[in-house]
This record gives sequence, C-alpha cells and structure tokens, in this order.
Amino acid sequence: MNIGFDIDGVLTDFETFIATYGCKFLRTTIKNIEISQINNDDIVEMFACDKETENKFWKEYIEKYCTEYPSRLGLSDVMTELKKQHTIIIITNRSAPIVPMEIMKSWVKEWLAKEKLPYDKIVFNNGSKLQACLDNKIDVMIEDSPKHIKELSEYMNCICFDSHYNTDCKGKNIHRCYSSYDLYEHIKEIELSGTVSTLGAPIA
Repeated sequence: MNIGFDIDGVLTDFETFIATYGCKFLRTTIKNIEISQINNDDIVEMFACDKETENKFWKEYIEKYCTEYPSRLGLSDVMTELKKQHTIIIITNRSAPIVPMEIMKSWVKEWLAKEKLPYDKIVFNNGSKLQACLDNKIDVMIEDSPKHIKELSEYMNCICFDSHYNTDCKGKNIHRCYSSYDLYEHIKEIELSGTVSTLGAPIA
C-alpha cells in the first residue's frame, strides 16, 4: 500500500507543543492566562489572544518546533516496520510566513533524518491534500485535520490521530488512533480487510 503521513499533529504532537509553549510564552505577556479553546490547535483560538501575539510566539518558537521538538513516541519503530512492506509518502502543508520555504524544506528533511523517520517521498503541499493524495495513489492517509479527513475519507481510508480539536471527526472510512502502536494495528487491519482506495473514485 501507499501510506500518506501528515507532519504537524501526526508525526509531532502539535497540540501539546502549542499548549505547553503557548502557556510559557503568553504568561509573560498576558496576566491570568487560561486555555479557553482546548479543542483548537490555533494560538489565537486556544488562548483567546490577538494575531499579533500569535506572530510574536511563532517568531520565537518556530525554529525550536521545526528542528528540536521530538516526534511521537514509538513512531520511528513503527514507520521503519511499515516501510519494509509499504511505500511511505509524507504530504504536508508545513509553511511559515517568517521562514523562507527553502529553509523550511531543509529543516523538515534534517528533522526527519534526526528523528529516524523513514520515507520514500515528501510532498510539500498547499491547501487541499486531495489531488496530492490521488496523484501519489495514497491508499491510507494519516491526518489530524478534520477538514482534510472529511474530504479525503470519500476517496481513501483515513486514520485520524486523536486530538481535542478532532474529537467530532467521525464517519465512514475514518479510523481513530491514539498512539504510534495503535496506528500500526489500524494499518494492518485495513491491509487485511482489502478496503484500499480506488484511486480517483469514492470507495465503497
């Protein structure tokens, strides 16, 4: 099978990074801060702050997140095992206005190597991931974004990496996982069931 992996929220626990470092950063600028929207992965929504504050946060923490923040526990072992029998294609919308795209691509590739996360191909995408998944004949896509999962699940199996902001993401061809090893079991189940994508037409 061709297995697609998102980065932010899948290879990394993006929600925990935002909550942890958002609290650290914003306690120096906002008194009596509270996490107001734990079901959102956006600094503005999670902490009810303004866009200017969010931009200051990322100016300070973007490099730390992209180059130092670790991958999910056990993911290196799971992806290494999967790559023995499957093709792994990373499809990401990772970008940041304050970082030139070529630098971002370099950070991503260096981080993947450092974290020992094997892959066959990486696609730097923008917006909807449907065409990128169809072009790369993805059978199973691992995502955290409800918007992407809703669209992609019409055409392929999607594994939703559990977060507060995607708890309502349910439906046909959507499988929820809670850890790297749980992810592995879901992929094995999908493989055995034979319900892979039809590469361009909605799956039955």
